[in-house]
Amino acid sequence: MKKRIILSIAIFIFLAIGIIGFIFFNNRTMSTITLDINPSIEITLTRKGKIKNIKALNDDAKSIISKSMKGQSLDETLNDITDSLIKNGYANGDERLEIIINSNGNLSNDSLEKKLKNIFNNKNIDSNIIVVDDISKEDIELSKKYNITAAKAAYINSIIKENDNLKISNIVNESVKELTETKNTGKFCEEGYTLEGDWCYKEVGKVPATSGEVCPRGFFEYEGICYKETGMIDGTKNVCNEEFTLDGEKCIRSIEKDAIPSKYSCTSGIAMTRLEAGLTTKTSGDANDIICVDTSNATHPMSPCEVNDGTEYTISGGKCYWHKAPVIAAGCPGKVQIGSFCWDDASNILICVGARDGKQYNSRNEYCEDSVKYTNPKITEYKCEDKKATLVENKCIYKEIEDSHKERICPASYTLVDNDRCIDTSKKENKVNGFICEGENMRLKASSCIIYDIIESKSY
Repeated sequence: MKKRIILSIAIFIFLAIGIIGFIFFNNRTMSTITLDINPSIEITLTRKGKIKNIKALNDDAKSIISKSMKGQSLDETLNDITDSLIKNGYANGDERLEIIINSNGNLSNDSLEKKLKNIFNNKNIDSNIIVVDDISKEDIELSKKYNITAAKAAYINSIIKENDNLKISNIVNESVKELTETKNTGKFCEEGYTLEGDWCYKEVGKVPATSGEVCPRGFFEYEGICYKETGMIDGTKNVCNEEFTLDGEKCIRSIEKDAIPSKYSCTSGIAMTRLEAGLTTKTSGDANDIICVDTSNATHPMSPCEVNDGTEYTISGGKCYWHKAPVIAAGCPGKVQIGSFCWDDASNILICVGARDGKQYNSRNEYCEDSVKYTNPKITEYKCEDKKATLVENKCIYKEIEDSHKERICPASYTLVDNDRCIDTSKKENKVNGFICEGENMRLKASSCIIYDIIESKSY
């Protein structure tokens, strides 16, 4: 009897361990996904492709995800996330959605990209999906320092490496859309502002929108009619940004900058900086500006008793005295009485004959400033700071190279209007009741009009 009980317990324990092991095996994390827009989201998947956990990595993402997404399939969750992005104004028909993705594990980046493209296309969302394949140790350290995803850190690092004058602090708080604009245009905004083209926007107020007639979602008003709209897609042709020329799959442009003078010649005198010539406080210009200094005919300062310019002086006890004045009832306050007159002690004073500057000199070896001849030098040689640049006369020419991208075109049956809208002129709809913002510097978000402060962007 005891043997049967022990055997039953052993079988139960064996089955329990097996069931627990099976559950653990199927529920272990097999892929970790990050999505960055401005909301940043982390998703972990089980071996069965179910959502094991979904986490908001910043405040913006808290309104995008929900606990109900846990346990869903990835496709269901990506659909729900997209709907939340639309609802919260991050994805709409007016602007392209910029998103950085990275998948670490069994799910490949290609598979994740295809899933998102299908969802965005089905919901008429124009998108630019930036796939980050490789994440370095430097990217991970940057992500920890600034509390961002490693994928976003990798994208920021790629922009910084292309632009030596740009600092991480300038762009680390930018959304993905702003980062892409900075990458393409070389412009950025001060903290608190959002980059759009040549301008920076900052939310400063909010007022209720007014009711009015608008085109239904997915339709765009063109010449007074609501037409079916869709996002642009990648074509087969590689193209470059403005000012770049396509060379294979790369985009190249020549940059011309002024070369730096490296050698000078003087008609008379020697070349030196204004600082070396002691002119920083007397003349305008930078202390490092080069000038020609000719001291061949310069004079040196002398004691007032040596000048012989008509000034009265006297020598007493080996010292020089000048500025004669009569003795008064109080004697010679502040002066020295020599004989029947009061004199100033000039024994430690050196002056220049006819000097206009009134400067007091400290050494007989100095030159009287007005007697030195200053002229501009002739530049005889130039150099380029960038070693990759080619020097052409007084200009430095170097090539800037960036990756080309696919031409953005409208899908078949759609027509391009306003340079960035794709409409189907055969599909029309009537206007419906909606919300309108009528004031300047306003944009509609849900049922409110957001008021913006707008300033010009900066260039690096």
